[in-house]
Amino acid sequence: MNKDAAAREIMLLGALGEARAAAFAAGIELVALKGAALLELGLYKPGERGMTDVDVLVRRGNLAAFEKTLAGVGFEPMPDSADAWLRPGPGNSPPAIIDIHAGLWHIENNEELFDWGLEPGPEGLALNLPDLFLHVAVHPLLHHGEVTPRCLEDCRRAARKGVEVHGRGFWPSAARKAGFYGLRPAVWAVIRRLLAAGDIAPEEAALFSPRGTEKIKAAFFEKAARKHSTLLEYLLPALQRPGLVADYLLPQKRFMLRRYGSASLLVYLLRPLRLLGSVLFRR
Repeated sequence: MNKDAAAREIMLLGALGEARAAAFAAGIELVALKGAALLELGLYKPGERGMTDVDVLVRRGNLAAFEKTLAGVGFEPMPDSADAWLRPGPGNSPPAIIDIHAGLWHIENNEELFDWGLEPGPEGLALNLPDLFLHVAVHPLLHHGEVTPRCLEDCRRAARKGVEVHGRGFWPSAARKAGFYGLRPAVWAVIRRLLAAGDIAPEEAALFSPRGTEKIKAAFFEKAARKHSTLLEYLLPALQRPGLVADYLLPQKRFMLRRYGSASLLVYLLRPLRLLGSVLFRR
């Protein structure tokens, strides 16, 4: 266990607890994501995984109200970030950072999770275990264009807990959700690696196998899983949800103001060039 990492994670979870309590008082549903979700559910102990911020999910319609709630407990917008809020730490200690998500790239309709993808957790609303598994499996591919050892370990722990709670029915449930959300091409790259490591049986892995034209998409996700490339990092979200291309090129005014400090026509016109530069020159 890394003691410095443990101290930071305990601080971040404390900040999450404050934000959750304030959100609850304001009638806002709040769900932990990624590392915070895994820690809250006890799949990791503080200091085992490493976490630099807290990711949370809110309903899109509650975004403005939640930001106001965060400001009420000492948070402020993080410079050069469209979604993160920070609260300075005492002395030289690092700030508490909360990254707000009003949508998830692997699910087109965010409301579906709030309608049937949540359950009571030890600290509040939590993703159910099949949805948590899919979230930690595909997030690195869709946001970073890669599959990391930490991603695979997150998946192992989520699956282990899922089987412990739901028995072998966990895998069919996760596979049904993967099919419903159109995630088989993305999650297949992770399932193949879990299969090779003996973390899932062949008959269970087969439930996630891409079908028909999904196999074409799956080939791109597999290529990224083998070796990261900036081009694939930008391509994979568009393969998963073509509508994200428009969001990339023409983000909402709020995003432009937070990220660039302006939402003028010139800044919007420069946005595609910035993205192209990221693809061509980022290493």
